[in-house]
Amino acid sequence: MKVLAVALGLAYPLLVYAGLSYFEPRSLALALGLAVAVRIAMAARGREGVDVRRLLLAPVAVGGVLALAPLSNEARVFLFVPALVNLALLASFAHTLRQGPSMIETYARLQVDDLSAAEREYAVGVTRAWCVFFLANGCVCLWLAIRASVAGWALYTGLLSYVLMALLFAAELLYRTWRFRRYHGGFLNPLLERMFPPRDVAAGGD
Repeated sequence: MKVLAVALGLAYPLLVYAGLSYFEPRSLALALGLAVAVRIAMAARGREGVDVRRLLLAPVAVGGVLALAPLSNEARVFLFVPALVNLALLASFAHTLRQGPSMIETYARLQVDDLSAAEREYAVGVTRAWCVFFLANGCVCLWLAIRASVAGWALYTGLLSYVLMALLFAAELLYRTWRFRRYHGGFLNPLLERMFPPRDVAAGGD
């Protein structure tokens, strides 16, 4: 169920593009609103406090926009959702920079507990980089929602933005691996270790 919810979220632009071809906005909003309600319930299950607020920020923002569609029956309302999701992600990541620990440090500690001071500082920098990305991507999504056709909006928000995210993630992963040479059993580790051997191994081979 969790995988399905993530898949539906990623496919949102394509679902909107296809759905508006066959259904009126009001009907599409009800169907998507049900999916968002399920996502909110799943995100809140077994969590409390700050974790819940961080996880619910994006789906609640999406639900608020979808609530307007049945009232206005206006198709373009759906197009503002990716911009709001990026804004919610920006707010969530930026909040961790102010309160700590940074969002990337939190994710890193799911794999390893003994982060060095350099790694914690690096995690702050990566969190800032993602904040810049979410801000820029959100602005592009907002402009497309206002000015572009539904097809152009769907192309960027449903494909090109994911490509950009993947490139940023891949570039950060390669740089982080080269810099710290930390390996934690990920499926890419055999390849990464061949590319960037642990420093003691590399030093021994010199």
